[in-house]
Amino acid sequence: MNITHGGNVWQEGSPADWLDFSANIRPGGAPDWVKNALVGGMENARYYPALDMHRARKALSEYLRLKEEFIMPCAGGVSAITMATRCGVKEVFVCAPCFGEYGGAAHQAGLSWTSVSLMRKDRVIEDPRIALKDVLEEGSLVWLCSPMNPVGYAFERKQIEDLLELILEKHCRLAVDEAFIDFCPDSSVRDLVNAHPELIITGSFTKSLGIPGVRLGYLCAQDADRLAQAMLPWELNCFAESVLLALPEYREEIETDAEINRSRREVFKAQLETLGLYVYPSQADFLLVDFGKKTDAIVKKLKARHILVRTCLDFKGVNDGRHLRLAVKDEASNETLIEALKEIL
Repeated sequence: MNITHGGNVWQEGSPADWLDFSANIRPGGAPDWVKNALVGGMENARYYPALDMHRARKALSEYLRLKEEFIMPCAGGVSAITMATRCGVKEVFVCAPCFGEYGGAAHQAGLSWTSVSLMRKDRVIEDPRIALKDVLEEGSLVWLCSPMNPVGYAFERKQIEDLLELILEKHCRLAVDEAFIDFCPDSSVRDLVNAHPELIITGSFTKSLGIPGVRLGYLCAQDADRLAQAMLPWELNCFAESVLLALPEYREEIETDAEINRSRREVFKAQLETLGLYVYPSQADFLLVDFGKKTDAIVKKLKARHILVRTCLDFKGVNDGRHLRLAVKDEASNETLIEALKEIL
């Protein structure tokens, strides 16, 4: 499976040589408590992990505030997406623009998939029920990312509840990818799993905890155990388990991080707008920016300064070459990018 994404800091020299705005990872990397958990995980590296992941599931259940039997830890968000896609449907509908792995997982599962754009010409995100009502086929899986990648828009609870009504009418399933939900926790709809057997939630701690190398994600569904049959044995390594075991104790710190991100994001957005750029409203840890012209030269000049940004050529609806997705980083890094853009523009 080809994975197109940012974070290509291995192309030359050391990863630390790059100022990477292409991958929206927690500024500064993992917090101290996560680093301590990773070191503690080394103690169990000589043992096979528990096949049933009972300790990890219990801790994750406490953090997500869902029944233990409704959740399944896994090796990153992509693993959760793979599990969800193998839920026994006939085809897949993907609400775009979005992460490319929904279509990739459908292809890997031997399913046809259709992209349904929610991006209107006036830069407004279409209500997903309206966009899907005339095209959705019975027995299908619908993918919806909230907050959307790369736009950053988090759907309102009412919008997802209305979409679930359509899903029920059509005898389909809905998968909501909440990979960025820790940055806007009030927008989560994972509690709806309790009343909706047709709903699947996928998520990841890659971004919020700054641990893409650890691979830690999850799936929530009433049939989580059945869906987990698509997982490989011992999928959750000792380091990911160690982080999960510590997770419930640090909810407040994660929420504080979300507040810091929110403040940095709004300042960063205002700085970009002073350059005459259109910046989409976002509730995630990244901003989608329309430069109003092709960005090839801008990307090249930023790279010469060892600054990486995320082009959006593989995101349907914003693949016109004018859009870039920029991670929200710490104030000094954001300022460095702003100054570079001032010179380049």
